Amino acid sequence: MSTLPRRFLRHLDATGMLPAGSRVLAAVSGGADSVALLHLLHGAAAARGLTVEAAHLDHALRPDSPADAAHVRDLCGALGVPLTVARIDVAALARSRGGGVEEAAREARRGFLRETALARGCGWIALGHQRDDQAETFLLRLLRGAGTTGLTGMRPVDPPFVRPLLPFARAELAGWLAEAGIGWREDASNLDAAFVRNRVRHELLPLLASYNPAIGERLNELCRQLADDEADWSVRVAAELARVAELGDDECRLPCAALGAASPALAGRLVRGALKHVRGDLRRLDAGHVRAVLALAAASRPQAELHLPGAWIGRRYGILRLRRAPPPIVTQPPFLVDGPGSYPLADGRLLQVRLLAASAGEGAGVAEFCAGSVGFPLQVRAPRPGDRLRLPGAGGTRKLQDLFVDLKLTQEDRAAAVLVLAGGALLWVAGIRRCAGLRSVAGCGTVLRLELSAPSAARG
Repeated sequence: MSTLPRRFLRHLDATGMLPAGSRVLAAVSGGADSVALLHLLHGAAAARGLTVEAAHLDHALRPDSPADAAHVRDLCGALGVPLTVARIDVAALARSRGGGVEEAAREARRGFLRETALARGCGWIALGHQRDDQAETFLLRLLRGAGTTGLTGMRPVDPPFVRPLLPFARAELAGWLAEAGIGWREDASNLDAAFVRNRVRHELLPLLASYNPAIGERLNELCRQLADDEADWSVRVAAELARVAELGDDECRLPCAALGAASPALAGRLVRGALKHVRGDLRRLDAGHVRAVLALAAASRPQAELHLPGAWIGRRYGILRLRRAPPPIVTQPPFLVDGPGSYPLADGRLLQVRLLAASAGEGAGVAEFCAGSVGFPLQVRAPRPGDRLRLPGAGGTRKLQDLFVDLKLTQEDRAAAVLVLAGGALLWVAGIRRCAGLRSVAGCGTVLRLELSAPSAARG
């Protein structure tokens, strides 16, 4: 007689993953693992004060998928377990999104389970992943170049998801079902060598088992050790990111010097932490992507950028800007200023143009000129190649591009700069630099005052 149900109860008690009184939604595909999960949870319900329901999603990928749903209905009916069934055309979903069928199936399944759990008042969703699945996941991620974070494998508890079967092997679960006379469905696609996971399952793992029959258990233990290490690292990395980085709602600004001063292990984790902050997860990213970000931080070019799956990273002098997409650039369309007034700019600011009897003083965002030497209309526009500005002590004009380099303006700030000109001569790079000469001085008469107002001030 198998001891599986008793060991399953002990596992629940040892981990505390399903506290007494929990309402649990079991994801049941009809395969051996999920059928074992359903029966083990049902058996534990009375002893541990659990309320168990089930959910089945027909992915519409196989002609016999309706038979899977019917089998799950029969199982749940025999146990008296409430069941929710839905059908989603996953192939059509994949085509509409331009992705793979496996990814679309996973997203559809997760969405369905979350919605069902919410509708049924279940706080936990139990998945049927077992020890061999964990070993396969480890090897798949290793082959794809995952770092130590990815190699931790599937977490036993990842709210609202729990994986109560991770300590148990696929063969043991199937053997227990067979012994108990409980049937399950076989998915023929699990034998299709076109899927990498199937080749890992049927070719690579058996080969490794020929060297060590306990390879599944060893890989699971390695996943647990890595998970413990990563849990400690995550606390340290979060604290270091909060100390050295500027974390916004949609952007992280990370000093290149902080990465250069960190150990290789910490630097890589800082990059992953910053990427997770802006993306929400690290899916489709691997160790090679992290190395590319670190190389960008160490590069000699003051400005460069990198595009990763779901992320944009721009080096702007000594700062890495990490975002989901490149920052928007608002370029000022040209217009004429015919006289005093308030003129809205493309970025939401206001350009205030006034004529004063005497100077009120210049400051940040303010430039004054002798009105007798500057006539209307003024021209307002974005920078253009070849623009030049007369600077104090320059003995002539200087290329605006060279000034931008000296001021270390980012590419975005350069493109968004607002220029004010009179008669084709550049008077003011608004808020950045004014031209030499034409200043308002005592006795010059009327003063032309140009002032930038921030968007908030403009609204007020």
